[in-house]
Amino acid sequence: MNGPTPAERTAVTAKILLTAGALFAGEAVWQGSIARVFFAIALLASGGLLLAHAKRPH
Repeated sequence: MNGPTPAERTAVTAKILLTAGALFAGEAVWQGSIARVFFAIALLASGGLLLAHAKRPH
């Protein structure tokens, strides 16, 4: 009964945030909404930070 490690779960969450941020950024640019672009940047940044945290050696 070996499940994913905490680092693997964090990496999956980070990848979901990165994907959502990228899709949201594309939609925001398409619509021309500055506020949505900033929100998408925040999603991308938090996903990137989570992924960096998950990938660092412990």
